[in-house]
Amino acid sequence: MAKKMTGDAASGQALPEIRPGDKWRDKSGSVVLITGYQFNRVNYVREGYTHPCISSTDRFRREFTRVEGQTFTEWRELNSPLEKTQKLRAQIHGSREATK
Repeated sequence: MAKKMTGDAASGQALPEIRPGDKWRDKSGSVVLITGYQFNRVNYVREGYTHPCISSTDRFRREFTRVEGQTFTEWRELNSPLEKTQKLRAQIHGSREATK
């Protein structure tokens, strides 16, 4: 039986999804914030620049790389939820003692 070659198999690297609210970095290191996205256009604002910029999706993907957000482990190391929980419990205990 002959195997059909339909060309449906995916190949190559997947492109990152462009979503409003995401941060991307250009080649010079400046960070931009995506404000809008249509199928052929990306609206973004540069840090320290008040006016919106518009670019085609192809050009945007060529010139910018996505800035990855923090993982939960990185966030936990910076924010220390255990200390926050202990402070909150102390506040609750203090308010209960004050009402007695």
